[in-house]
Amino acid sequence: MDERCYWLWLQYAVKPAAKLKDFYLQYHTAENFYQAGPDEWKSFFGNKKNIFNRCKEKSPEDFAHIVEFCDKHSLVILTPESEHYPKKLLDIEDFPAVLFVRGDYKCLNEGPSFAVIGSRTPCVYGEDAAREIVKGLSENGALVVSGGALGIDSVAHKSAIEAGGKTVLIMGCGHGYGYLPENAQLRKSVTRQGAVVSEYPPFTPVERNTFPQRNRIISGMSDAVVIIEAAELSGTFSTANHAKRQKRKLFVLPGDIKSGHFDGSNRLITEGAEAVFSDENIFAKCGLLDKAQRVKGDKSGEAFKGVSEKSSECKKISSKSKKKKQKITEENKSQEKNSEKTQNIIKNLPAGISKNAEIVYNIMSDGISELDEIKRNSELEVRHILAALTELEILGFAEAYAPNCYRTK
Repeated sequence: MDERCYWLWLQYAVKPAAKLKDFYLQYHTAENFYQAGPDEWKSFFGNKKNIFNRCKEKSPEDFAHIVEFCDKHSLVILTPESEHYPKKLLDIEDFPAVLFVRGDYKCLNEGPSFAVIGSRTPCVYGEDAAREIVKGLSENGALVVSGGALGIDSVAHKSAIEAGGKTVLIMGCGHGYGYLPENAQLRKSVTRQGAVVSEYPPFTPVERNTFPQRNRIISGMSDAVVIIEAAELSGTFSTANHAKRQKRKLFVLPGDIKSGHFDGSNRLITEGAEAVFSDENIFAKCGLLDKAQRVKGDKSGEAFKGVSEKSSECKKISSKSKKKKQKITEENKSQEKNSEKTQNIIKNLPAGISKNAEIVYNIMSDGISELDEIKRNSELEVRHILAALTELEILGFAEAYAPNCYRTK
């Protein structure tokens, strides 16, 4: 009997999202448990008579048709015994007994993995931030995980694909069920450059509990969860709670306190989540900055092959911004003194700070600067400047001095 049939039998008996950690440690395979017989089943499940009854009413043979259907339609079934089953999932207590995968199932264990999730109706700032962060993660060989919903989820998947990276889409229904038809093309794109994953048998419909169950897989497959935009009652809190329970790092993009789009995001930060401003922030906080390989323009590079100490530092200011900074300071100081000062500033900034924050800080290095002055000298959009200033304020490198006026600390 195919081992997949035994796991399908077990999944039927315990239902999705059951806590299988103790089961796995004791029996390791579903076949071992099945062969142990009814007395052992009853002993293990104790007072859970409904599970015990389901174990008796079906046999592994009853699920052979699902295996045959999946094999015929190029749908890979992964179990905890499978070589390519996501190893990170085995760390959580309620790992899936079965995963149905369409696409590149081998990518599920490649490199570090980060969940990127957020609002289904994001603002322009949230979408732009998601694109920039995902682009950086993907170019450094990270696997981007999300839920395939409209909004930030879709932006995350598309940005990973555009950057030449791998992405995994976790569904809250079975393959073949016609949920969210407007994203059907996106799911096809993901299968060509990643994988679409579900723990539910083919054609299982969406139900009230399937999305919360799906969310534990999104966080469980990831080293960290990145929340781009969340209102006070956002559904992303389900994934955030799973991440906390699973001891995954939680990163949140701060937002405008006057905008309801970020009420939930900002609250998560006050509760202990890490504020994030760039992909470098994420790699640095996860201890991966020294392993990140920049592969822009080099599609043949292997992720995390290793880079020199110099290239693992924060990205320096772009050449255009350097020239602009030099032009400003030449009016007051010699170019040589300015160069020496700039080097000291860059040296004192923490690893993982965003490029925009570095540019803004260097423009402000002489002290007080007005917002219009920073915009004129940085050539950045106001929304990017404000995000950079927020980052610098949180890190303790700048503060608001007066309306639209800021100074270094």
